[in-house]
Amino acid sequence: MQIWIVNPFDQLPNETDVPLRYWTLCRMLTEQGHEVIWWSSDFSHLTKSKRAACPPTDGFTVRLIETPPYAKNISFARLRNHKAFAISFFREAMIGLKGEGLKVPDRIVLSLPPLDVAEYAFRIRDDLNQNTPNLNCQVIVDIQDAWPEAFYQVLPKPLRQTLGPLLLYPLHRRARRTYGGADKITAVGQTYVDLAKKYFARWLKGKIPPTHLCYLGADLHRFQNHHTLCTEKEKQQYTVTNKRPLQAIYMGSMGSSYDLETLIEVADRWKKEEILPWQIHFAGAGSQLKALKDTSQKRGLLNGRVFFHGYLENSAIKQLLEEADLGIVPNRPNSLVACPNKACEYAAASLPIISCLSGELEKLLQEWGVGITYKESCIDSLYHAFEYYNSDIDRLAQHSTSARIMATKLFNRDKSYRNLIQFITEGA
Repeated sequence: MQIWIVNPFDQLPNETDVPLRYWTLCRMLTEQGHEVIWWSSDFSHLTKSKRAACPPTDGFTVRLIETPPYAKNISFARLRNHKAFAISFFREAMIGLKGEGLKVPDRIVLSLPPLDVAEYAFRIRDDLNQNTPNLNCQVIVDIQDAWPEAFYQVLPKPLRQTLGPLLLYPLHRRARRTYGGADKITAVGQTYVDLAKKYFARWLKGKIPPTHLCYLGADLHRFQNHHTLCTEKEKQQYTVTNKRPLQAIYMGSMGSSYDLETLIEVADRWKKEEILPWQIHFAGAGSQLKALKDTSQKRGLLNGRVFFHGYLENSAIKQLLEEADLGIVPNRPNSLVACPNKACEYAAASLPIISCLSGELEKLLQEWGVGITYKESCIDSLYHAFEYYNSDIDRLAQHSTSARIMATKLFNRDKSYRNLIQFITEGA
């Protein structure tokens, strides 16, 4: 098949050596004999800067579309970026199909967000199916985030229920059109599958198209050497009174959507209590990084209790994960994230998880016996979450084992992405 992947956000192969969802999907599709084009933006969502051209990788092609910049993830500037991406994608695709030898796609897989691309993808599909004999081009919407629902968090709380639906009506209308026009719907969380079903139940008439759940997942082969607290001697090394503290890691973006300040506050409490039960390692970059480092430096926490490693390549982040005892998911609950990438990576590395996300991830942690949820921005709650494991090393070891089991069942890309590909390509 000829398959187009339309996603402007994931890092490209020339920007990282850790494949995320769409690089993995493109590579696996190519391995199965499909021809793949990944349509992306020339503006990096992660670094907020212009991208360099990406050469063909793993047998697929990356095409970059020129778009305007934006500084904040939830902003009108980002919506303008999305609109420009959608219009330019349509224009370049139609020019390529009609005059530049671009092969007709059998499938168009597009991420949501952005909301704007879908209507143009539907126009391409409908035009091709009408004018190309024996073609069954399908558009598959892959839900990555709850849009426009995530925009409610930028509104003052008293206005969210009253003015929110009115202010965001145009975005809700686009979401309805996106779900209603899709041939199939996939999602990175059951939360998002249920959201699509709610749109059909409330606003859209007719039967919901086929749906499929595929978590962001992880490459389980990366983590074969993670240490576990198996023997009594090893467990005795990890105590409050011992010189060797437990290791906690936060891996990911360091922006305002994450409750990172509370981690520093808990580390400061340990310092005041003259104990060192945990060391906290930050791996990533973002708008909060400098302030967090400055606060840690002023309070005497830096490089003793708190460590900042910056953005790391695959081998370095793999080493940190393999040496860690616990993973932290401090995504703020109002971000509406279902099950973030870092949770999949932690579980693959056999790490129990401390999280302040409610909803789907909280249920998974409880169901699989993998972690504990704390209250966002509450120092006492996070402090006791760390103590929950520090006071019972057997529990930490047990949850480590359970994390790998959960990853094997839910997050193994070798299996889950093959199922996703089958769902995308079936019904030719």
